[in-house]
Amino acid sequence: MRARQSSIDANRQRQRPGSRTGHPLKLMSFEQRAELRKRYVRNIPRWRQPVVGYVLCIPLVVRALMTTLSVEHMLHHFYVFGSIEFLAVLFLAIFWGVGPAFSAVLVSTLLLDYFFIATPGKFWVQSWEDAIQLLPFIVAGITIAIITAQRERARLNALAAEHVLESYAQELEVSNQKLDDANQMKDRFLSIASHELKTPITTIRGQAQLILRRLSKQKELSPELESIRSTLARINEQTTRLTLLIDELLDVSSIRTGKMELRKRRCDLRELCSEVVNDQQLLTGRTITLDLPSTPVETHVDSDRLAQVMVNLIGNAVKYSPEGSPVEVHVCQNGEHALISVRDHGSGIDKDQQEHIFESFYRTPDAEASSKRGLGLGLAISKDIVERHRGRIWCESEPGQGSTFFVELPLR
Repeated sequence: MRARQSSIDANRQRQRPGSRTGHPLKLMSFEQRAELRKRYVRNIPRWRQPVVGYVLCIPLVVRALMTTLSVEHMLHHFYVFGSIEFLAVLFLAIFWGVGPAFSAVLVSTLLLDYFFIATPGKFWVQSWEDAIQLLPFIVAGITIAIITAQRERARLNALAAEHVLESYAQELEVSNQKLDDANQMKDRFLSIASHELKTPITTIRGQAQLILRRLSKQKELSPELESIRSTLARINEQTTRLTLLIDELLDVSSIRTGKMELRKRRCDLRELCSEVVNDQQLLTGRTITLDLPSTPVETHVDSDRLAQVMVNLIGNAVKYSPEGSPVEVHVCQNGEHALISVRDHGSGIDKDQQEHIFESFYRTPDAEASSKRGLGLGLAISKDIVERHRGRIWCESEPGQGSTFFVELPLR
C-alpha cells in the first residue's frame, strides 16, 4: 500500500508544471491531448481557424505566383523568384499555423518548379542544378513551418500547464474544505468534551474539598482517616489541575470559534498585577518581586482576561526556574503604552524556539523533557487575549540567562 502511494505521489510530482522530468503536454494521455487541442482551437477566433488557412492557401499562393510572374515580366529576369511565395508562406504561418504553412510550401514548390525551373513539357526538374534553385525557398519555408510548430507547441504547453494548475487548484480547494470541516468538527468535539468533563470533575473536586474540610476539624485522625485525607488531597490536587486544563481547552475553543468576548472597563494595572502576584505567592510559596510606578497606570481592559495572562506568565516563570530564584514583575508606562514584564532566572529559551512558543500545543524540548506537565496552551491563549486588546506580547531570552516576557498595551 505504501509503495503504491509513493508511486502515485511520484507521478503527481512528475506532472507538476515546470518539473524537471518534462513538459506537461508530454505527460498527458492521447485523449487528454486531443481534448486540449480542441480547447486550443476553440480559443482561436473563427477567422484564424486552421480550416480557413487551408481554404486561403491556394488563392494566396496563386496570387503570389501571379505577382512573381508580373515582376519577372517587368524585370525580364527575377533571380529571387521564390521570395514572394515565401511571404505567402510566412503570412499563412503567422495567422493560421503550421498546417496551412506546410501546404503553402508544397503547392508553391510545385508551381515554382513548373513555371520557372522545369523544362517545357516537363512537370519536374531534370537535374540537380535545377533542383538547387528551389532549395533556398524550400529550406526557408520549412524553417518557418517548424518555428510555427514550436510556437504552437509552446502555446499548447502553456495551456496544458494551465489545465494542470486548474486541476491542482480544484483538488486543493476540496482538500482545504475537508480540512476546514475536520477542524470545525474537532473544535466542536473539543468544546463539547470539555463542557461534559468539567461538570463531573467539578463535582468530584467539590466533594473532596468538603470531606477535607470536615476532616480538618478533627483534632486527631486515626491512621485510616489520615490515609483517606492524604488520598483526598491528591484527588483535590489532580482535579484542580484537570479543571485548569479544561478551562484552557475551552478558551482555545472559544478563540477558534470567535466566541471569546472581552468585557472592558477602566482598570489600574498596578492593582491588577498586585492581586495576581499576591495570589501566586500564596499558591506557590515562591518569592515574586513587584516593581510598580508611583502614579496609576490606567487603561480599558478586561481585567479577568488580563489577570489570566499574568497568571500564565508568572506560573510559567515559577514552573521553569529554580526553586530559590525570584520571579520579577515590573510595570511601567512608556508614552502611550503600558508595559508589563515578567522575568525568571531559568535555563532560557533558544532563539529558534522563541518563534514557536506562542503557538497552540507547542512546548520547548526542555519543557517536554522536564517533569512539569502542560498542554502548551497558556502562551497561545495569552497572545490572543493581548492582541484582542490591540497590544502585543513577546519574549527576550538567552540560554542560561533566564527569560523575560513583555506585554505592551495601549493606554487609549
